[in-house]
Amino acid sequence: MKKQMEKIIFGVVYSFSAIFFLGFIVNIVHGFIMHMHETDSWRAVLRILASPVTDPAIFQVHIANPVWSMFLAIIICYVMPAFFCVSTYFLKKDYLETHENSRFIH
Repeated sequence: MKKQMEKIIFGVVYSFSAIFFLGFIVNIVHGFIMHMHETDSWRAVLRILASPVTDPAIFQVHIANPVWSMFLAIIICYVMPAFFCVSTYFLKKDYLETHENSRFIH
C-alpha cells in the first residue's frame, strides 16, 4: 500500500512538473521570437528567463508575503522543470534496464 501511494504521489508531482516544464520552454521560445530583435539579443532571453524573479508582476500569484511569492515563483519556474528533466532521465534509465533484463529471460 505504501509503495502504491508513493507511485501516485510521484505521478501527480511528475505531471505538474511536466506542465511547468512546458511553460519554461514556452518562455524560452517567446524570448527568442519576440525579443531577439533587440540590440542585446541573447541578453533579452536571459531577462525573460529571470522575469519571474526580477518582475513578480508577471507571475500571477498574489500572496500577501512577497518572500513566499518569490519562493513559489522560483519553485514553479525553475525547480519543477529541473525535477521533470532529472526524473525523466531516471525513469528512462529504469525502463531501459528493466526491459533489457526481460529480453534475456525469454
